[in-house]
Amino acid sequence: MNQTRFLPPRPSSLIILSLVLLLAFMSWPISSPAQVYPPNFRFIRVPDPLAADNPLYPLVSRPIPNPGEYFFDLRFGTLQTRVTQSSIVRHEYSRFDPFNCNQSRLLATRITTGDWRVYRTAAKPYDQAANLVRTINDLGEMRWDPDDPAILWGFRNLSIIKLNVETGQETLVKDFSPDPAIAPLLAANPLIYRITCMDEGESSRDKRYWALSLQNGDDPAHPEWSYIHKFLFTWDRLQDKVLGTYQLSLAQGQNLDWVGMSPLGNWVVIGGLSEQGVPPAWGLMMAGKDFAALHQLSPDTAHADVGLDTQGWEVIVMQNSRTDRVDLIPLDLAAKPVNSMTDYNDNLIKPLVILYYNNESPLGLNSGVHISCNYPGYCLISTNIGPDQPEQDWLDRCLILVRLDRGNPQAVYLAKIYNTTAQYWEETHGTVSNDGGKIIWVDNWGQAFPDPQAPQLTLTQLDLPPNWQKQFFPSLTPVLGPLLLN
Repeated sequence: MNQTRFLPPRPSSLIILSLVLLLAFMSWPISSPAQVYPPNFRFIRVPDPLAADNPLYPLVSRPIPNPGEYFFDLRFGTLQTRVTQSSIVRHEYSRFDPFNCNQSRLLATRITTGDWRVYRTAAKPYDQAANLVRTINDLGEMRWDPDDPAILWGFRNLSIIKLNVETGQETLVKDFSPDPAIAPLLAANPLIYRITCMDEGESSRDKRYWALSLQNGDDPAHPEWSYIHKFLFTWDRLQDKVLGTYQLSLAQGQNLDWVGMSPLGNWVVIGGLSEQGVPPAWGLMMAGKDFAALHQLSPDTAHADVGLDTQGWEVIVMQNSRTDRVDLIPLDLAAKPVNSMTDYNDNLIKPLVILYYNNESPLGLNSGVHISCNYPGYCLISTNIGPDQPEQDWLDRCLILVRLDRGNPQAVYLAKIYNTTAQYWEETHGTVSNDGGKIIWVDNWGQAFPDPQAPQLTLTQLDLPPNWQKQFFPSLTPVLGPLLLN
């Protein structure tokens, strides 16, 4: 293995060019809404996403940007903006796009109060008072409509609700209490109090198919069942028909992590712990909409997202803790669980990126990862690193974008991350928008605060250049390479 940790020395002419380009980026105006990429911008390619010794691009110190300030990444030249001013406002999670379908609104939460805010995005910072559209505190697991920019879908008790964020008007999509397939389950289990995807699952992208859990409430007579999930079921919105139900054992209900539909609505996807599961053990599972058969895709469940690969196949991109890889997992009954490196042979499941958690190596990764697959054909991998962890692996403090091509996966560096994670709300949770134009993540700029309930958070937005997809083929020549000074 090549143990070189930095790029080799460059000729003096390239160093001079590096300084010129760096000064040019830093001197461009930072407040103009017309800010654009330079015409010669190119992504910098990760030479081999499955190699532990890719080039390192250490963090370059810079001042904390002001709210609404544009700036260029000092390593990779990408255009970024600090889009929030409050220290307690952030997006939800890596799996969900916080923007509506035309990017005119942003859904964010205030971590100190738990309520949700919808902000207009025409002016930055987004969370200024003049941009506030609505505060929401009585809907759960809210997701934007794929076509109507004013509509949020959410859960309340046993119902699915549509909310018009402009007018405040609510529309009842479905109350499952009187449904002929669900009502008998509720009658036999009167403590069931809500439907949920457990904050990580989603419906199909067109909102037709839903996979949901029925969760028990407080059960004093049987405390082991308190707030445990009792049933899974699927629902076809267009037919208004429950397509299948699945009763959970106590162990299955205790170890369920999330449930949702695949993007095109072909499969139910279930994530859960496997240590205490009874057959079928959870791990990562797929099932038909009738639950007639469950198929295990992985013995474990880790950070993941569902999406589509470059061929339009429904896939899950997930961290594999047994091989230290990020895997591309087709939703296919022929896919076989990967417990070791040899299991990739003759398997539909393919590794995409190495994570290289090796404590004995000076190249070992010190970051955790999150995955976002909102834009078809690509996934975003973001990292979060603790306050006492040095940046040493090529992936530490990096955002990368990976092309989901099972035959030729490629990746590019996107940005360096200044965030240092000491508590959950400070995790980066990078997410890509559904249209592939924006990426957003949490950044505290390395600031530590004594109150664990009030971290100093900002949201950073990276705007991708027009037609950026063309840079993955036929060439990824790193013309910004001279910027990478050690």
